[in-house]
Amino acid sequence: MIEKVAAIKGMPSREVIYAGAVALINIAGFIYFILYFMENGYLPSPFIYDKANTFMDLFNPMYWAYDSGRYTEWGSVYPPLSFLILKLSNIALLGAGPDGGPLAMRDNSPFVILGFCFICFATPAIMMHARQWKSVASLDKILIYVAIILSAPMLFSLERGNIVVLCPVLLAAAVSNIGLKRILSIALLINIKPYFAVLMAYFLIRKNFKGFLFCSITSFMVFTATGMVLDENFLNFFTNIIGFGQAKNLFTVGEVMAFPSSVSAFSYVLHDPEGRVYALSYALFDTDLAVSFIETLKWSLIIVSLVAASIKARTMRDAEIIALLVVVITNMGVSVGGYTLLFYIVMIPIFIKMRFAWLYIGIISIMSMPLDIVPLVNMGLGVHYSYLSDSNRYIDWTLGLGSMVRPLVNSMLLLSIAYEVFTRKQLFKPVGAARLVNLPEKKREACQV
Repeated sequence: MIEKVAAIKGMPSREVIYAGAVALINIAGFIYFILYFMENGYLPSPFIYDKANTFMDLFNPMYWAYDSGRYTEWGSVYPPLSFLILKLSNIALLGAGPDGGPLAMRDNSPFVILGFCFICFATPAIMMHARQWKSVASLDKILIYVAIILSAPMLFSLERGNIVVLCPVLLAAAVSNIGLKRILSIALLINIKPYFAVLMAYFLIRKNFKGFLFCSITSFMVFTATGMVLDENFLNFFTNIIGFGQAKNLFTVGEVMAFPSSVSAFSYVLHDPEGRVYALSYALFDTDLAVSFIETLKWSLIIVSLVAASIKARTMRDAEIIALLVVVITNMGVSVGGYTLLFYIVMIPIFIKMRFAWLYIGIISIMSMPLDIVPLVNMGLGVHYSYLSDSNRYIDWTLGLGSMVRPLVNSMLLLSIAYEVFTRKQLFKPVGAARLVNLPEKKREACQV
């Protein structure tokens, strides 16, 4: 009724108003970051405190793409496909060779940097051509696009140079397609970022054991084929990733708290000796007990959500199952990183068709906003080199509000989806004489989009 009145009076819909408001907030945040940089010579929070390390998530692995010690000396947990993509991109964009090291590669590869920036801006536009977005109005898409490219997760990923920006397009393909196309999309995602193996649970939830087997085989075939092309030591990847999962002090507290997506960031800080000392000056509770409580609560929530999806699978769209699994990934731990919040841009048209749509979109909007401009803790780090200004600057590290809010509301997102799924009785009204859940796969998918 509201939309009809708005249309009659020429007023914008509430969706347009909301998307416009989020876009304006993110534009304001972007302007703040630019002004801060112009005054101080480096970017503020949530950008990581090591201002000399800009784009090095791109150039460090790109350097090792040329070095045969990537799995033996460096102990990489990047699958072979990632290195091949980086090496081919460097060649195509006339990047520098590895002789001078990763820093020299960055300094002498302007077209690689420009190409990466182009990918960051192009990815949301490409993704919006997926089937799920057909029901979203053009004006809404434009406003959402602006909000996405200026959002905190996108700007953080851009400054880091992380190849995770490639994943939303493949994730959109996994959601939009069925059969072999979906299997191949998931297999490629796993071979870029291994935590996407969680998406294979989709086949188990659907009791599609043949699909699970085919996806496993396809993933391993891609891994083996690219590994044989890249490096004879590629099987060391498995040893490295086990060691990575068991390591306790891979990241500094500052790195973990820069842009966390999981409440595990809090337990990591409380477990770290330096972070524990700092936390004790504020906390009124035992830190060991707090760590156990946080991790138990997190894993309980993940298990409950997976159980909910398994029990209520026949009431869920395929896209909803994949969306829930993506939310599980972002909540898993500190190793997946805040970059994973980028994946929610794929889930927007899925969430807007669910019962608690405005809650989900509200949470995603909160996580996209520049909340980090509100400082909670300040600490001077001394004079360090800033790559973007090419000068030595006194760095003032800040723990922003966003670092505390994003993990909490992300957990709330998973809890809310699990609750909706648990309490759901049916997906749609009957389609003809049969319910949607009883339709053949292709017809069911057509109705879901």
